[in-house]
Amino acid sequence: MMHDDQVDRLGKSAKEFSNNYGAALTRQVEECSSLVLLWLDYLNLYQRTGTADELLDAFASAIRETSACLALGLVRPALFSMRTQIDLILSWIYFKDHPMEWRQVNNTGDGFKMKKELLDYLANYYDGFGSRYGILKQTSTRTAEDMYRLLSAHIHGQSNPVLPVTDNLSDVVRNEAICKETVLATGDLAEYISDILYATYAAECHAISKKIIDSIDSRFASDKQKKEFYATV
Repeated sequence: MMHDDQVDRLGKSAKEFSNNYGAALTRQVEECSSLVLLWLDYLNLYQRTGTADELLDAFASAIRETSACLALGLVRPALFSMRTQIDLILSWIYFKDHPMEWRQVNNTGDGFKMKKELLDYLANYYDGFGSRYGILKQTSTRTAEDMYRLLSAHIHGQSNPVLPVTDNLSDVVRNEAICKETVLATGDLAEYISDILYATYAAECHAISKKIIDSIDSRFASDKQKKEFYATV
């Protein structure tokens, strides 16, 4: 098949999908991402340091990118943007307080941190992080506890169910059902990121949106578990 015909069919498929489902899907992504959008309000107001703020802005952009991809039916690119959200928010928490290291990354490309390094940093330098994060993992409502691992499996094609299958260019535009399933995963992702942020900033609960706190508190199985969580604040 000629390239012109393939590209023409791709454009028509994306346009048809967007016209039929795009607006509804973007509204659903916004609703499912409500926790991280509330976190952005707090982080922009109280935690920007003037160093690596580009990472926080990029995190917000990645949320919009996820929504844009799904509005076109592009599921795999949406999954890439979803995992990027985790990379960016974790990196920002570290680099915002490390101007020399951030300068080195930008000057040389060296020194960027892996997810495990960043979580270890939080556990070592934010008192009570490990305990709080452990409790939140026990009370999670998401389908997959470790969203980073799930998204990485799709990105790296680690097993048959997540391998790309594209015979024609237009095949990258998936159906509404698969896109809706991915939208639901953005809600799981929002909880995952919110848990990391709350385990980090729980001591600042006076400034954090009550909706975020209520979403966390509603998950505790008992008053004892809630007291155990807040005992480290």
